[in-house]
Amino acid sequence: MPPKRTPAGGDSVFRTIDVVGDAWSWLVLREAIFHGVRRFNDFRVRLGIARETLRTRLERLTAGALLERRPGPEGAAFSEYVLTERGRDFFACLATAMRWGDRWRVDDRIKLPKARHVGCGRPFEAILRCSECGKELEARAVDFTLAPGARAELRRSNEHGQRHRGPGLHLLERRRACSIARTLQVIGDRWSGLVIRESFLGTRRFDDFQERLGIASNVLSERLARLVEVRILAKRPYHDRPRRHEYRLTKKGFDLYPVPLAMLTWGDRWLSAGRSRLLLSHRSCGKRFTAMLTCGRCGNMVERDDIAPSVAGRSRRR
Repeated sequence: MPPKRTPAGGDSVFRTIDVVGDAWSWLVLREAIFHGVRRFNDFRVRLGIARETLRTRLERLTAGALLERRPGPEGAAFSEYVLTERGRDFFACLATAMRWGDRWRVDDRIKLPKARHVGCGRPFEAILRCSECGKELEARAVDFTLAPGARAELRRSNEHGQRHRGPGLHLLERRRACSIARTLQVIGDRWSGLVIRESFLGTRRFDDFQERLGIASNVLSERLARLVEVRILAKRPYHDRPRRHEYRLTKKGFDLYPVPLAMLTWGDRWLSAGRSRLLLSHRSCGKRFTAMLTCGRCGNMVERDDIAPSVAGRSRRR
């Protein structure tokens, strides 16, 4: 088994991106969590993914302790990749991505199957609620305090880290249409995820994104242009001579908030030893909170076993 990955600096959104990886890793977890897939060839066939790409993602998730590699059944010549408790808990991140994909990445030519909440029997919509007052959490109603040095740690980690090749976002739905994959077409590469994270921390201007992320100017230009193209960010002039612009979250962009919030919650729980670098408080009740995953139809808290998969898949293994 590869050595366990040590999270880099920065807050838990960055740590989650660093440990979990890109869109292909998310889809590997989708197959494992929703459909009980364990075998290399089954992942490859269901995702339509190249063998080497799949191998590196499985190694990353194993090193991050979301999967555990075990020998296959007696006499089998293959290993299986089994979810750990840490891996199963990633369900909330997938569920919030599924909700956004259902709402915004619409193609009228394709009918996307819907997940169902077993408890109330209705289509499942993942809603994150405040643990203190029970109200739905929205970006504009949450205040934050970033620990001193967290941005500097993030910048150093990005500057001195390995190069990150894009995951081929246009290939994510090669095998089937999926709401999660459609969200990942927007946020599923490392730099797009970090630009969105910074946007929710109030960053708007090109030079500030570059300084705070330690990102090359050409890479940042490409990511900002793509996020404007898909209407996550809107480009607005703020200075005429010279002409300069800032990038503001749109309504569609603000609605992405539960995804990084779920990533923050997961990272605080599993990667930060209880020492969060990003402290949140809810304006509605004035208290520090933990985000709770609930059903948007009945309001009850949900876990993976409460949800029927949104697409046909193999029977889940116990």
